[in-house]
Amino acid sequence: VSLKSTAEQVVGEFVEKYRPLDTKLREAWFRYTSTGDKKASEEQEKLELAIRTLESDPQRFTVLKELYAKRDELGDPLLKRQVELLYLGYLENQVPAEKLKKLTALEREVQETFNDYRPIVDGKKLTPVDVSHAFQDSKDAVYLEKVWKAQHLVGALVESKYRELVELRNEIARDLGFANYVELTTTTSEFNLKELHTFYRDIKKLTDKPFKKLKEKFLDPKLAAHFGISVKELRPWHYQNLFFQEVPNAAFEKVDLDRFYAGLDSQKAIDRTNEFYASMGIDSASIVKRSSLFPKEGKNPHAVAWFLSRDRTGSSLMSMNLPALPTPPKANEVSTLVHELSHDINYEAILTNPALPYLLREPTMLTEAVAMLFEHQTLTKDWFMKLGASEVDATSAASTVQLMDYVDQLIFLRWSSVIFCFETQFYADPQQDISTLWWKCKAEHQFMARPDGWKNPDALAKYHIPNGGPLQYTNYAIGRVANVQFAYLLASKINQDPRGASYFGQKDLGAWLMSDFLAQGERLAWDEFITHSTGKPLSIDDWKKFYLKSGLEKKLFQ
Repeated sequence: VSLKSTAEQVVGEFVEKYRPLDTKLREAWFRYTSTGDKKASEEQEKLELAIRTLESDPQRFTVLKELYAKRDELGDPLLKRQVELLYLGYLENQVPAEKLKKLTALEREVQETFNDYRPIVDGKKLTPVDVSHAFQDSKDAVYLEKVWKAQHLVGALVESKYRELVELRNEIARDLGFANYVELTTTTSEFNLKELHTFYRDIKKLTDKPFKKLKEKFLDPKLAAHFGISVKELRPWHYQNLFFQEVPNAAFEKVDLDRFYAGLDSQKAIDRTNEFYASMGIDSASIVKRSSLFPKEGKNPHAVAWFLSRDRTGSSLMSMNLPALPTPPKANEVSTLVHELSHDINYEAILTNPALPYLLREPTMLTEAVAMLFEHQTLTKDWFMKLGASEVDATSAASTVQLMDYVDQLIFLRWSSVIFCFETQFYADPQQDISTLWWKCKAEHQFMARPDGWKNPDALAKYHIPNGGPLQYTNYAIGRVANVQFAYLLASKINQDPRGASYFGQKDLGAWLMSDFLAQGERLAWDEFITHSTGKPLSIDDWKKFYLKSGLEKKLFQ
């Protein structure tokens, strides 16, 4: 039997068993994510365990290991890629059945606790929208301190189970020959841990001075003035979001992007978003129609997009928490809507590509870079004018938005560095105090100190840390850097400057995106896709040129 025949048989037999489990899992995931239904959560746990059990077969792994070693001899790039993904999936599941069962149960317990939590402040239970709007709208620092602390208390509720989960993950990783679970995840995610450390060291080296200047000379004085306090009195709840991961509104109060949405409710904002995608020949309205868009008790407080079947177009959808009608949405809520919709559009492009076999009908993690690219469309002159702004007002806002984007890039990459710092060090020593490590990382990368007398496992209040494996924010950080290369690529297709390029009405661009760029699935690994599409590998030099060598810092301080 030839090597290729063996590979085709192994892949075919796996897909036959995997396909029905995969589809049922996706359906259970959406039911639980959008409603908080515990039965759906239980079903999700059973299906995840069934898939992990399928991928734990040691005999099949032995065959896959041999195929993986000889994958370059297969002569079929799509078959080779399927073998690579299967091998990596089986690798992390070469674990005894009792450990797989315990792992899956612990993950569900942590997720349920997190999803069910709603902070109570002054006797009122707050929704995710309430929390977000409080930080953006309120100048009452006493109230904001209460909200900040109440929301972070979810960390204490999940701490014991999270520690148990990390210990078990590390035990599994060591059984497989890795130092810890971060090292295992790096391998299965097709990263190189040494290169990731270099990536974050480069970010720190490049941004230490500009971020320090930004915070001390621009952000802190503006926030202090906004709240009527001294810079020395600033605390984490004054930064207008829970983790200092976004641009505080007060930094650009004169712009006030929220005012563009003051005359709209969430439904009208959805309509404008659908009109934008439709102008490119892309259907987003049907995705919106089958999605869960507003808050519910027990619903996942985090915005997510996925698709329910790899076999069916029209199966992508979202779970979001937009403000209930008639409350106007915030600008960042609309940008999140555009962001999540772009994920679903990416999925639909993949699902309509007949050349992709079942196992390759998933996007690489670079779907985040694409989503960020579309999210930036909500900051263009065209976008503001479509919302009813005058050309003068829209032009002025779009110009200032470039400065906001500069600030946002620095804030986000430093925030991502906090999470990488925490995850790599905590998985290396999960006995250590979470609060101490978290605030050590916050001090190093965000120049932010822990509030006096406050001791709580604050890292676990960030959804991605307890509710997923490590390195999710590394995907986002790499996406930010790759985003610049993609911005140049897409702008070249429409003969526009990548700064402020507008995709409104660009049907040729939309057609290319849906039939080519977004339709690749996992045909290539993420790093190979960057080189394939842009002509060169991931380069932080392009990001540096686009932001740090652009003169934006000088304009910011004029």
